[in-house]
Amino acid sequence: MGKYGPIDVIVMNSHGVGQVCRVHRLPRRGETMEAWDWHVEEDGGKGATVSVALGRLGISAGYIGKVGYDPWGDMGEAWMSEAGVDTTYMYRDHSVSTGTGLIMIDDEGLNTIVDGDSACRALTEQETRDAIKAMSEARFFITGFGMPFEKALLGAKIAKEEFGMTTFCNASPLPSEPMGKIGFVDYLVVNDVEAKVLCGLDEDADLSHEELLGRIAALLGCSGAIMTCGPEGSAVLDRGAYFFVPGIKVEAVYTIGAGDGYLAATVAGLARGKTLREACSWASAYAACKVTRPGTMTTRPGEGYPRLEEVEEWIEELG
Repeated sequence: MGKYGPIDVIVMNSHGVGQVCRVHRLPRRGETMEAWDWHVEEDGGKGATVSVALGRLGISAGYIGKVGYDPWGDMGEAWMSEAGVDTTYMYRDHSVSTGTGLIMIDDEGLNTIVDGDSACRALTEQETRDAIKAMSEARFFITGFGMPFEKALLGAKIAKEEFGMTTFCNASPLPSEPMGKIGFVDYLVVNDVEAKVLCGLDEDADLSHEELLGRIAALLGCSGAIMTCGPEGSAVLDRGAYFFVPGIKVEAVYTIGAGDGYLAATVAGLARGKTLREACSWASAYAACKVTRPGTMTTRPGEGYPRLEEVEEWIEELG
């Protein structure tokens, strides 16, 4: 039971914050140089973004993860709490720093990125088990590899085998080591590029979406897989049954976080009693709406992950 009442969806993944600055050119080794327009992006790790999207859709969600006692951890807790997400099990730890990234963008638009470790590397099995048990009324569990993949899979295994939750795992970024069989994952979520890499295929390999998802299911032993294909739509394999959901063509202004929003919206649809096909179709509309709005976490009007009423109004206007 969460502090706001019964939890319907648990999200266990990373939280981190990106800092961005402009430079005339990318620095050379040992060089100190001027930078400007230094700011913190209103965007978090995949655990925070999925949680906020769920909260804004009116779903009772609880977050599991670890952050430091620092402003970046405070920022994530504030973002999630504002969306109504239960952060009781956002563990704070003096021995770690909340993950941060530094992005430098030069005059030609080229960038270099320094990405810090996820503080979730310090999340223990006992902390994971305690948090899932405390929110065991949840029907859905979402995790992903923004945190060390072994810890993410352990969480999914506990949620599925000990508490019977429907489990989703966003396998991004793909781990460098084999995952092994993950039959406790109901739906592995990847994009179309990651799907080919996972199957050991070249980028230009000519396989149908259905064949690709079938290979993933056979390779990993999961009962289902969801593959996002950008604006084209999404392909779904559910216990051997395949279907494709077309995307909605829009003029995109900000695509960061669209995949996380799609995943959150899919689970939100299932939590409200939709079939998987219906949930994925609604999630495609949600993702299309989201990319027409700048930002992810921002609460400024017309920006960030939309609230349920904003999505429904947008879909109605589409006709």
